[in-house]
Amino acid sequence: MRAEQDEATALLDGLDLDALLAALARGRGYETALRDPPGRRGWSDVNAASLNFLQLDQRIDRLARLLSINRGQPGASVAILAPLGPEAIVSVLACLRAGLSPVMLPLHGNEIELLRLVEASGAVMALGVSRIGPLRPLLILRNLAMRAFSTRFVGGFGPDVPEGVAPLDMLMANASLHPLPPVSERPPIQVADATTMAGPVALPERDVLAKALELSRLLKPVASSRIVTTLVGGDLAALASGPGMAMLAGIELLPLGLFNLGDLQACIEGGRHVHLVLPGEMEPALAHSRLAEHQALASVIFVRRAEHPAYPALDRPDLAIVEVEARSASEILISRR
Repeated sequence: MRAEQDEATALLDGLDLDALLAALARGRGYETALRDPPGRRGWSDVNAASLNFLQLDQRIDRLARLLSINRGQPGASVAILAPLGPEAIVSVLACLRAGLSPVMLPLHGNEIELLRLVEASGAVMALGVSRIGPLRPLLILRNLAMRAFSTRFVGGFGPDVPEGVAPLDMLMANASLHPLPPVSERPPIQVADATTMAGPVALPERDVLAKALELSRLLKPVASSRIVTTLVGGDLAALASGPGMAMLAGIELLPLGLFNLGDLQACIEGGRHVHLVLPGEMEPALAHSRLAEHQALASVIFVRRAEHPAYPALDRPDLAIVEVEARSASEILISRR
């Protein structure tokens, strides 16, 4: 056990998400990094698309340069209100590249709870998406910015950006000429507890990568496989099992954004081995469904945020089943069933 810990420490020394992406962009730039579910337009007004590793790196770079125009102090906070899909991942990595600390806001929080998190973090900027089903995150962020003294810039992704919010998709097209500030120290990601709304607490990149490495060693994903995640939040459990593991293994990530059974079925089709990430409370539904027998499934990761087990349990001896116990937004325990 000690030898494994020492090996993990050696592997993670000097490693961050930017370094991983740079290596992937150089070696496998034209392979798919992020893919939208086919039904995305229905809940976001954005056409389903995909980004390869090179495009992802370029998009992150343009947003980082755009954020640097606002001249936030090194380590300043940027609030993000978006499901854990392409926009949130690009925003998190762009903040880190610009020397800013991303703050992942829980999507289901009310304005009072979100305002407390924004004020507690001292966020100088806020980024979000135009629509998530009935939710209008950009309107929420604009209201928060009017009430939070520190927030001076709100930017939005999507086709319906309200007045007073900067249209990021358009502005990023012309952001490549802006210089990036030198970053002497990588700031932490900040996360909040989805149940209690406690936080935000600092989450170092190394913690995300360490847990992603632990998952990867249990599941052994191959380059031709994909991760399909139904998690929308941005705590350690979601970041490690989704973007963290995908970047570490260099494989395609398909985040659903808004859960739809038809989309989930479509995401599992296509001939790739699938590592499926689900909330623990969805295990009984999966156990009763035809998806549980799908031969494309290579593993299932159940993220449990409560202590009680789910019944009936998924029963497939040939399937790698991993349980992630989320003890808090920044502490998880991983075990193989």
